[in-house]
Amino acid sequence: MYNKLTVSKSLSQRIEAEIEDAIRVKKLQPDEKLPTEIELCKSYGVSRNALREALRSLDSKGLIRIEKGRGMFVNNYSLSQAVSSVNMFLEMNASKDNLLQIIRLRQMFEPEIAAAASLNRTEEDLINLRQAIESMEKCPAVELTEEALEDNKFHKLIAEAAHNFSLLVVMNPIYSLMPKFVDFVYGKTENRKENTLKYHWEIFNAIEAGDEIGVKQIMKEHLSFTERTFLNSYKDNVQN
Repeated sequence: MYNKLTVSKSLSQRIEAEIEDAIRVKKLQPDEKLPTEIELCKSYGVSRNALREALRSLDSKGLIRIEKGRGMFVNNYSLSQAVSSVNMFLEMNASKDNLLQIIRLRQMFEPEIAAAASLNRTEEDLINLRQAIESMEKCPAVELTEEALEDNKFHKLIAEAAHNFSLLVVMNPIYSLMPKFVDFVYGKTENRKENTLKYHWEIFNAIEAGDEIGVKQIMKEHLSFTERTFLNSYKDNVQN
């Protein structure tokens, strides 16, 4: 590592790629301290400007952290960092068609996630799920944003109850997106909140009972209702 660079991609891009690859294959371990800027410039045979451009990019990706007075360290990459770029992409491309595709993606995944939760949930998972439903029940009718957050919390807790870390990486960006588009996703459909709560309690009861088949069907019905709510809300927003 840290050998002189002779071919320009640009130089900063090549430095960035080499350090990033070393982090990916664990050649550089989480919390490991990197050489100083002077040492890296000497090793790579590049200017400080080229090096700093590479370091800024690695920092923005969350791969390294720069601590004033201490130096540069490999980051211990977290779930929030893993999904942050996906969050941004989804939010920046949240058209009607893309939001509808996300709801339909949920229809593909979440029945199976709920089935896994029914088999793997713990007593603590059940307590958290029940509390999420009860919190949503207490939301004032006019507080759509608060209601949306509680709704999404319930679905995130189901994914956590499946006890499969990869599910959280895939689904968390989607759950984070939905409350940001309250007017389109949580609209004026009659009895929307009552129906949502009915589905949530039915899903909870099926997970508690370990009803793998039943919870899949209830989740499908729930997300079909979500799609209809979205389409009705979008139509109302466009007309108004």
